[in-house]
Amino acid sequence: MKAGMNRTAFFLLLASLVVAPFPVCAQTPLASRETTGLSEGDRLAAARAELEALDLDHPIDNFEWSGPDGTQGLLIVSSEFPSVYGMGGCRRLIHIIRHANDRGMNPTFDGVVCRDWEGKWSVRKP
Repeated sequence: MKAGMNRTAFFLLLASLVVAPFPVCAQTPLASRETTGLSEGDRLAAARAELEALDLDHPIDNFEWSGPDGTQGLLIVSSEFPSVYGMGGCRRLIHIIRHANDRGMNPTFDGVVCRDWEGKWSVRKP
């Protein structure tokens, strides 16, 4: 009985080690260049907002988000269209970011993002 408990504890420990390096907060916004000056909490809020907006099945013209440290953003997402390679769909993403240190120059990402066969969104290179 004790050996079974040790085996269970071992597998739980192993599972926590495998999952630990990939926390939700490790998400990088697709607009990564535009979010470099933000706090970790605001970058996480930007990444979550992007994923949430992209996963909706319709075009979006006004998806707003706020981060815990005061950053705000606006997402505009087109309807989905086929990728060049036929693996998943693509959408045009515009992400406007407003924060205290932007000196009135709201950093803006404007590009095409595509979903790969695993369901992960990434920026399509021109």
